[in-house]
Amino acid sequence: RKATEEAAQALLEAGVRRTVTIHAVEGAVSVSRQGVTWQASLNLPQSCLRGATGAGDAFAAGWILGLHEGLEPALGLKYGVCAAAACLSDPTPSGGLKPLAECLALADKHGIREWER
Repeated sequence: RKATEEAAQALLEAGVRRTVTIHAVEGAVSVSRQGVTWQASLNLPQSCLRGATGAGDAFAAGWILGLHEGLEPALGLKYGVCAAAACLSDPTPSGGLKPLAECLALADKHGIREWER
């Protein structure tokens, strides 16, 4: 987690103007001049994992929706990790995608994983 934040900070210092967002298996971080926001990924059981193709794109779609709607970074990151989690339920890139409410319900159903600092 520390290395991810440091990488994002380095990109900001290298000239990124607004926000650096990094998504990984463990979760996502968004770093801006206003601060750092973390969101761990969902604690999905192995039985839910059928494929990872498209999960990064699904995360990006959720995150960008949050940006478009002017949401706080924490909610945008949650949209992203929940969309990515939904995508993992199918071996195809988009077969697991569901409406946003169904993606968010996965967090309530499975919980959020622990992400070591």
